[in-house]
Amino acid sequence: MNREKEIKSTITGAYEFKDEDGVIYKMKILGRGEELFFQKGDDAFICDISARFSVIDLKSISKWDNGKKISEEERASLLAKIVELYKKAYKDDLKL
Repeated sequence: MNREKEIKSTITGAYEFKDEDGVIYKMKILGRGEELFFQKGDDAFICDISARFSVIDLKSISKWDNGKKISEEERASLLAKIVELYKKAYKDDLKL
């Protein structure tokens, strides 16, 4: 089982949001604030962040837990959603 799938099945304390289309998002800072777990519906990934400096590494958003590659267009929309939800969850602006 890959790490994302393991976290999906055992996650506690994650922020959960539901958008107007009914899609459920989950988000949680992992470890020492160097990784972010992000889930959209049934798909998830872990990307690199610095919670201390509120910075996200865009290049680390590369593939879903099912192995499907994330396209440039999808990455841009995911980044926008992560920034929006991060501000709601952690009351901080996430920067690139």
